[in-house]
Amino acid sequence: MSRSDDPLRSRSTRAFRSTQPGPGERRRGSGCVGERDARRRVTPVLPGGGPGTSERGVMSEPNRRILIVDDNRAIHDDVRKILRNRATSEVSDLESELFGTQNTQVIAFEIDSAYQGDDGVELVRAARAAGRPYALALVDMRMPPGIDGLHTIAMMWEVDPDLQVVICTAFSDASWDNIVQRFGPTDRLLILKKPFDLAEVSQLALALTEKWQLARQARTRVTELAQSRADLAASLALARAVQEATADGLLVVGPDRKIVTANRRFLEMWKLPADAIAADHRTYLLRSVLDHVVDPDAVMTRINYLYEHPEETGNDELRLKDGRIIERWTGPVRSDTGHAQARLWWFRDVTVRRRLELDRAVVIERMAAMGRLAAGVGHEINNPLTYALGNIESLLESSAASGTPPPASELVERLQEARDGLARIRVIVRDLQNLARAEETHGEVDVQQVIEQAIQIASAEVRHRAPIVRRYQPVPPIMGCRIRLGQVFLNLIINAAQAIPEGQSASNRIEIAIRDTGTTIVIEVSDTGAGIAPEHLHRIFEPFFTTKEVGAGTGLGLSISRDIVAAHNGTLSARSAPGGGTTMTVALPHAERAPAATPPVVEPAPVSRRARVLVIDDEPLIARILQRGLARHQVVVANQARDALARIQRGETFDVIFCDLMMPDVSGIDVHEYLLREHPKVAERVVFMTGGAFTSKAKSFLATVTNERIDKPFSLSQINKLVDRHLELAR
Repeated sequence: MSRSDDPLRSRSTRAFRSTQPGPGERRRGSGCVGERDARRRVTPVLPGGGPGTSERGVMSEPNRRILIVDDNRAIHDDVRKILRNRATSEVSDLESELFGTQNTQVIAFEIDSAYQGDDGVELVRAARAAGRPYALALVDMRMPPGIDGLHTIAMMWEVDPDLQVVICTAFSDASWDNIVQRFGPTDRLLILKKPFDLAEVSQLALALTEKWQLARQARTRVTELAQSRADLAASLALARAVQEATADGLLVVGPDRKIVTANRRFLEMWKLPADAIAADHRTYLLRSVLDHVVDPDAVMTRINYLYEHPEETGNDELRLKDGRIIERWTGPVRSDTGHAQARLWWFRDVTVRRRLELDRAVVIERMAAMGRLAAGVGHEINNPLTYALGNIESLLESSAASGTPPPASELVERLQEARDGLARIRVIVRDLQNLARAEETHGEVDVQQVIEQAIQIASAEVRHRAPIVRRYQPVPPIMGCRIRLGQVFLNLIINAAQAIPEGQSASNRIEIAIRDTGTTIVIEVSDTGAGIAPEHLHRIFEPFFTTKEVGAGTGLGLSISRDIVAAHNGTLSARSAPGGGTTMTVALPHAERAPAATPPVVEPAPVSRRARVLVIDDEPLIARILQRGLARHQVVVANQARDALARIQRGETFDVIFCDLMMPDVSGIDVHEYLLREHPKVAERVVFMTGGAFTSKAKSFLATVTNERIDKPFSLSQINKLVDRHLELAR
């Protein structure tokens, strides 16, 4: 570009102070990058204040770095003058007119110069590498002998795509269409035709450097938003993974009751398909959940209440028809402002835990009940024991005094009374053993038989308060645990008795009714006692709630009884009125079983041969009574297990072996293990006698062994029948 073409030379220079080139400034057209122009700071004015703070991640000061690429040195000098002297009246008047009275603050531009396109590209590359890129480049169109402006711009944008560019030219070197065809539509390029005035240069510099800054901030913000989105996605993925990893069921529902999310465990817990969490399936989901619970009306009432009170939390337990127990917690999900925007439902299967807790509580309450009954049971045992011992002692004394036994009729009468008394004691002890027994097997249960045993145990508590009236209908058996159901009925009978004052037996009664509704067995225990106050009736099943005096009960009886009945898929309820007595109702489902084929009755053929019987018991009197009771057979007695095993080892054979379970040194378990290992056929003939399994090893053994077992005290007729059966099987 020649000096005569310089548009600035044709304009007044009144507003400029000349600036002399500094040392090292290049002469026009030298093209040497090593001899860089001196950098000058010029300070035009930006309305409304000075350098603003930048967005995060952007240069702390606004980028006002400008590169001039022109082969005419005068252009470089004049642009510096323009950008340095913008605080003059021309700009100030314009700013005042546009923005009103302003407190102006000078903004400094940092300007670098290059006289050839190649030099400009290298400066752009170096600035970007140093982390101080240019915001704006003013590029001349023609710069002989080097590359032209368009080529220069293309190379600059390869190095720094963010650079804002103004083409400064006095000629129509290329049309805008040609430029667009080369670079495509772009907002980074402007054309400034020469001659141009001061305001154009100043405002372009201000606007384009500010645009560069805003673009940088926008890109940084977009990057930050993309990173935030990625972080959020990662957090959501982690939260979802945690949600899926938990063993609990989770459900989140919006205020409109639409499902927001649910984890896989929730679906598994309620046996729901994967698509059940879809918003349009919420009715199906709710219906499916209600179909599983025992009391759907109560559950639905609670759900409606919680949605009507979105700020409330709740914690309860749901009993399912399949026997599971689900703990449920719910509470609001709050926004950052604390507003409840959804509701979380949390479900945990506590079936195993509740069963273990119930097992422990059942045993504790059972032992407590036995303790409370101990005095009465002692009375029940002492009465028959008194006349049993009395008859035996009188026989011994009369025989010793006269030297001859009493007449046969009197002897039989006294012995019969003694036997009846001892048999009564045996029943009491057996019932207490059943109540205290730790091993709790499940199977068919005769409800009437279990109730009668409970009546027998509670008889001392009941006798002086009221007679028991039985109203039994024939009912089929149920499936369950005989011991636990016995504990329920015992508790209800004792509670009924304790509701009636002592000494008023004639004017009161306890009625026990059993009936079949077709699908359930209903047992009602009613009394004519004082009844339950209305304010207490709804609390009687709460743990530790009791209106009895201290020491008369733990407050756990009805709570545990309800849990036992619920574990049998039944219900326990109460109705009462003050002064009108109380009725406790137990409803239990029928046993679900296929009808068993009735086996043909086969009368056993009489056994004529004598059996060879081995009795192993460390109690000589028990061995002796067995020897007497089996007099028609050959009985060998061994008071030590080692002696019995020695006989077997020598080759002696026996049809039946009666072996005590609990013996010192070598126990019945040890005998069985030895025989099973050395003589497995002989081990099958062992019948265990036990007065109770008092160790965990013995309990485990009896629960797994297939051999027959008889409980002490036993009858001699029972022993003889057992021997005959073994002989019959051996034929």
